[in-house]
Amino acid sequence: MSLGIPIFNMKKIVLLTAFLLIAGATVNAQYIRFTKAYNKKYVYLRDVAKYYGMSFVPRNKDCYLSSRYSLLRFKYQKRSGVINGIKVNFMNAPFLKGNEPVVSEHDFLLFIDPILRKAALKKARIRTIMIDPGHGKRDSGAVGARFKEKNLVLQISNRLKTLLQAKGFKVLMTRTTDTFPSLSQRTDLCNKLKPDLFLSIHCNAAGTKSVTGIETFCLTPSGEASSSTNKPEQKVQNGNRNDKENAKLAYEVQKSLVSRTKGKDRGVKFARFFVLKNIKCPGVLIEAGFLSNKTEENLLGSSAYQQKIAQGIADGIFRYAEAVIP
Repeated sequence: MSLGIPIFNMKKIVLLTAFLLIAGATVNAQYIRFTKAYNKKYVYLRDVAKYYGMSFVPRNKDCYLSSRYSLLRFKYQKRSGVINGIKVNFMNAPFLKGNEPVVSEHDFLLFIDPILRKAALKKARIRTIMIDPGHGKRDSGAVGARFKEKNLVLQISNRLKTLLQAKGFKVLMTRTTDTFPSLSQRTDLCNKLKPDLFLSIHCNAAGTKSVTGIETFCLTPSGEASSSTNKPEQKVQNGNRNDKENAKLAYEVQKSLVSRTKGKDRGVKFARFFVLKNIKCPGVLIEAGFLSNKTEENLLGSSAYQQKIAQGIADGIFRYAEAVIP
């Protein structure tokens, strides 16, 4: 669909030669124009589509980028979108600049690109994984009619540990019994033992009992707002050194969890949780379901469903490890 805007009349700037270095591009350089709005840089989705060799389908309320491998949906003025069937929450809402759809530079470089392209990620051999069962002892976490979060997440974590060890990974745990390491003790242990990945496992609760589903969080990049707010924060955290890897890990874990459990997909989201801010390796925080919902609580308490959750997380780790292998 032609929008009747000749590209040669628009400001045409390479999105920093550094972009090709940062993203690790090995394809022919493509011109990706950017524009400024709301004190941020935005890139033109038409050009992004060309960069990936994808079809570009702009519509009145949304825009699609598609290829035989991927399908992305961007909704104008909405932070929610879809990448290959999985809900995602962008840092900034895409919008129409004139008649052209644009997405923020950070969403492109730090979220979309690492999800779509292995070459955008730092290469590493994943050997050691730290699992962080949330809460413990005096801190029960979410409490349902039958179960406490602290107990369920430890059970799920132990199942995940077994699956990972069976594949040859070394597994570290922030707790193995009903104890309560503080948040700083958890991150200090992670930074001392230096695992390759960190996964904090939780269950959720909501005031509305009908709410269900799975969501996976990665650390919000510096200068951006978390998914639950519109207020950006400029401070650079330890975890921001792995923004791209965090995004890829969160996406693969969420995708695999939804596939294994058939649970409601609440998406990949951004947050500044203490454990995500203060670790030095790639990491995510998983909310496996809602104890405030009777049906989902019963599922979370069942051995069969816990095994599906553990297998889903493990599958996501395996996919991530394959993506970053040197």
